[in-house]
Amino acid sequence: MEYVCKVGMPSGEVVERTFTADDEAGLRVDLEQKGFYIFAVRPEAVRSFRFRQPRVPPDTLLMFCQEMAALLKAGLPLLQSIEIMLERQSNPVFKRSLIVVRDKIKTGISLSDAFKQEGELYPSIFATTLVAGERSGNLEGVVRRFVQYLRLSLQLKKKAISAAVYPVVLLVLMTLVVGVLVVFVIPQFKDFYTGLGGTLPLPTRILLAVSDFVRGNSLVLGLSVAGAIVGVVVWYRREESKMLVDGLLLKVPVLGPMLRMYSTSQLARTLSTLLSGGLPLLSALGVAANSIGNRAMSAAIASGGSHIREGRSLTVALEETHMVDGMAIEMVKVGEQTGALADMLNTLSEFYDQEMETRLATVMGLVEPILLSIMAVVVAGMLIAFYLPMFQIFGQIQK
Repeated sequence: MEYVCKVGMPSGEVVERTFTADDEAGLRVDLEQKGFYIFAVRPEAVRSFRFRQPRVPPDTLLMFCQEMAALLKAGLPLLQSIEIMLERQSNPVFKRSLIVVRDKIKTGISLSDAFKQEGELYPSIFATTLVAGERSGNLEGVVRRFVQYLRLSLQLKKKAISAAVYPVVLLVLMTLVVGVLVVFVIPQFKDFYTGLGGTLPLPTRILLAVSDFVRGNSLVLGLSVAGAIVGVVVWYRREESKMLVDGLLLKVPVLGPMLRMYSTSQLARTLSTLLSGGLPLLSALGVAANSIGNRAMSAAIASGGSHIREGRSLTVALEETHMVDGMAIEMVKVGEQTGALADMLNTLSEFYDQEMETRLATVMGLVEPILLSIMAVVVAGMLIAFYLPMFQIFGQIQK
């Protein structure tokens, strides 16, 4: 639970900060041990009603880590480096958080603990990477590896988003065209069709019935759609719902194997980064599991930690999850046998990234013509139904 605390800093400054703790009593004891003077503590009640917690944008974090690595390499002390970077921050969420981190470092808290106490503002791998850097005494080198990890992850996400833009635009355009025809164009010709007399063709009657229903129940339909969206959002906020949806997505043809491949790439890259920084395998596996976007696969990988605690290899742990394909298992096995697990995991992630790009390009190449064909069939079918009575009249005149 999060608490907003008004505290006096050891330097004499009075500030208001947000802390995470199991209960208020434990938080007060922890703050007093760290040298804070407590003026007031109140629960943070506002955040629980937000649909989404604020987070530091990945590109902002990437720029920060690049600058921090450069300043540390130049020999500047950590606190001075943060002060320099703080002056140039424009993102309000990150700037407020960085001020909190700076103040905590002044009280003697380590950099990794300071960022870890910021909760979900940052990915869990960030604080864990800093721990690895502090333990190994090579914070600058570990931060550079994290920069590379973050850059590759962002590149893959941007490619996936850019590939999905065109299909989404086609779907939106198709919906708009159909909506305009049903709501505005077809009703203008209803009286004309009625004046023709006789029985209208079945497709035309269906089209007119759909148009009348949509226009006559537009408010009800709008409220129903809005209610359905809100209901789905509220339902999906439950952790069990997210786990169920993510598990079902892994079973979808074409999409499922791609999601599994992407999750394996995330796992391999995160593990490689943490192991290269000197973090033990068990701790690294736990963090890497949390970094996986698909919750079903994340839970399965996290369960593999029990095998590591029992002294088994990472290969066995991944095999028991039944989530990682055979090729990845074999590459991990080779990495463990040769003592180059981190390098092999990095190679595995690069291979899957390239494979993902190829498959994504292939799928998008098929999706675009399919969507265009569906759009053409729907619009052409509506236009044929729209003009069919006229064709019948012209046919009767020619006879």
